[in-house]
Amino acid sequence: MFRKTSSQSSIFEINKMFPKVLPKEDWCYIYRDKIYPLIDEDKFRHLFEEEGGAPNKSIKMVISILIFMGLEKFTWRGAEFQFGRRVDWWIATHTVMGEAQIDHTTLFKFYQRLEHDDTARNLFQELTVKFAEACGTSLKKQRTDSFFIHGWLKILSRYGLLQETIRVFLQSLRKQKPGLYDNIKQELSREYLEKEFDLTEKDREKAQRQIKLMAKDMHLLIKAFTDHHQVKHYRSFKTLITVFSQQCKVVEGKESEEAEIIIREKPEGKDIISSPHNTKVRYAKKRNRKVVGDRGFATETCDKSNKTQFITDTGLTPANAPDVKELPKIQNRLEESNMKPDTQYTDAGFVNGATILDSQENGISLEGPSSGRSQSFEAFNSEDRPLDIADFNFSIDENTKELVVDSCPDNQKPTDQSRNEKTGVILVHFDPLICSECSFKERCPAKIGKRVSTVTFNKASYTGAIRHHKYMGDKEYRKECGIRAGAEAMVSELVRAHGVRKSRHRVDSRTELQLIFAAIACNVKRFIRHGVKYGYLEPKLV
Repeated sequence: MFRKTSSQSSIFEINKMFPKVLPKEDWCYIYRDKIYPLIDEDKFRHLFEEEGGAPNKSIKMVISILIFMGLEKFTWRGAEFQFGRRVDWWIATHTVMGEAQIDHTTLFKFYQRLEHDDTARNLFQELTVKFAEACGTSLKKQRTDSFFIHGWLKILSRYGLLQETIRVFLQSLRKQKPGLYDNIKQELSREYLEKEFDLTEKDREKAQRQIKLMAKDMHLLIKAFTDHHQVKHYRSFKTLITVFSQQCKVVEGKESEEAEIIIREKPEGKDIISSPHNTKVRYAKKRNRKVVGDRGFATETCDKSNKTQFITDTGLTPANAPDVKELPKIQNRLEESNMKPDTQYTDAGFVNGATILDSQENGISLEGPSSGRSQSFEAFNSEDRPLDIADFNFSIDENTKELVVDSCPDNQKPTDQSRNEKTGVILVHFDPLICSECSFKERCPAKIGKRVSTVTFNKASYTGAIRHHKYMGDKEYRKECGIRAGAEAMVSELVRAHGVRKSRHRVDSRTELQLIFAAIACNVKRFIRHGVKYGYLEPKLV
């Protein structure tokens, strides 16, 4: 049942009974007076029943404890233990002596209520806006970076994946249908539940033999239960079917022959399952390091005039998702929360011609080096550097406002040019006789044919090439983009001080909540430090 926290303070609060228990400059007093009142409990009303059931614990108190967990990297049981003993937590949450008790399951169940809801993100956004106003922090310039969040899952080989997929299904079958399990286990090649064995077979030849046997077992299970009115709906059974189809192929024999199970050389499918415990988890490889888990994103303010910078957005995607696909979502969230920047600085993973143009349409100037191009100055200034579309001479047609190629790098004028209205691709034709004798022909992007030489590009590729030339040739612009490097320090702070490098959860939605509360905790810490050093703009905080 939903119940708001009483606004009436108690004479039994520890700071009233023992006024000097902590110095007045302690962080808990700033949190109690400036941050605690900003938590709007009505925003959490929909998570509880209006009537019936036991009244909920104080939402302000529970939210505060979740923030404190992010501040000091406590577990659920650790937070339960600390709340009964930390005087500063009591003062920060207006907790009365003798009532500082909360069970770790209460914290986790409230956390679960937030799992499939935007309430926690809305809280993060609202607090950030108010913090920025109170500290006079400008939101006009922001920087974004990504980082890996390691999951709890083990990196499985094909041997381990097939074995674990079968084991997970059989566990579910034994629990729900013990009779069916007893019948089918006699037909399998091994006891998957009775013995524990290594998920990474060391002997390669033996592993290959076992993989073939496990593939046959999977095929046997699928044939046995694919028409069962209940088992076919088990999530673990659906996962087993998907893993089998991605890793194996069935070649049907003649009537008297058994079907042949062939192990695919490479898995086939759009979303390859890497673990039966979490079908959404993905593996990624960065340099020589393998990563299993997710990719986190964080954005913070970066105007040099700001005394304190605040994190304005967080996001989460599978580990193998490219940065460039997350950028539109980041910008949309910033716009919806009234924190849209004028200028956004990122690394090359986020920047290409398409994202530059899309950002311009959203009113954001996206700055940084263009992706997919070498940032070696020696290679860029080399005399044999391959030419790109930015080396051509362009102008803007006054009537159509379209790009027009005036000449090639060797000052040859095009014979004609046209634009495909559906695709936006621009075709520029040159005289093939002149191109075949040109000194730049080995470096030029033009394709020399018998009748015509053709250069193909669109607005996005042109924009990306122009950005690359600007970044490599303009020292002042590179210096301006260097402000993005500060995002590395933000990521380091989130990872080292707030524990987001390692996920505490199996489910991605909870990992995203972990990242959100870590960002709230980081902003709370910065906000308190700003108040101690500079004070606040009181009228804007109210």
